[in-house]
Amino acid sequence: MTHFVIYALVGKIIIFLLQKFPKHSLPIIGKLFREGKFLEELFDCDLCLGFWIYSGLSFLFDVNIAGEIFYVPILSEFITGAVITFIVHIFSIGWNSKFQNIIVE
Repeated sequence: MTHFVIYALVGKIIIFLLQKFPKHSLPIIGKLFREGKFLEELFDCDLCLGFWIYSGLSFLFDVNIAGEIFYVPILSEFITGAVITFIVHIFSIGWNSKFQNIIVE
């Protein structure tokens, strides 16, 4: 259980840091992050970026949520990434709705 929590926290921190990084100011790669481009839309979406981050971390952390039921080498990591992304995304939305301050002017 602790393995999953650490896996989820590390992924969420990586997603947060990648979204806050000033990608537009990079000399050559910054052009790929212009408004309307694929990478800009990917990095703006928590769920989209999270799928790729958590799928990659699933390979590194050797995490598989269906390990007892079945294991297909690449598919299992993608399924794990998708499920954990959805769970962390729902948790983040709940956290934000509970503790976010909305100012109406």
